[in-house]
Amino acid sequence: MTIRPVRQRQRPSNLPPPNPSPEPPDAALEAPPAATSADNLEPPLYKVGYRKPPVHTRFKPGQSGNPRGRPKQARGLKTLSREILTQKVAVRTANGEKKIAKIEVVLQKTIELAMKGNARALGEVMKLYAAAVPDTSVDAAETAPEDLTATDLAMLEALKLQILAQDRDSE
Repeated sequence: MTIRPVRQRQRPSNLPPPNPSPEPPDAALEAPPAATSADNLEPPLYKVGYRKPPVHTRFKPGQSGNPRGRPKQARGLKTLSREILTQKVAVRTANGEKKIAKIEVVLQKTIELAMKGNARALGEVMKLYAAAVPDTSVDAAETAPEDLTATDLAMLEALKLQILAQDRDSE
């Protein structure tokens, strides 16, 4: 087995060639003497540094540093639902077409279903009514008043007698 000699890596040099002129490096950045030719329209060179950006990267007069402006904030669920439910929709009615809010359309449809006998829609309408009109109490017995027939009264009386008889026997 032979050992190879260590090979020297050669990297290309990114450094500029040494300046043969005796001027200090800062002298090259200072403004050159005033140009007498009208053809030379380049801005004078100056020292780039803190609070002194290069001329080509500066904003032009009238150009904004934030052209699209401040970004809008994200909207929350409440805001989105309020905006969507208050949008107007064209609805055909008996009197013709008119524009009403989406939430109003939903409420009208729920009431329509409740009127057709949908129990869930009826419950929702009653809850909405109770929340909208807190002065009047909505009772289940008041919403569906039913008169008892003679047969119903007879059945209740028989049930009452049966319960009383069981109570006497257990004593």
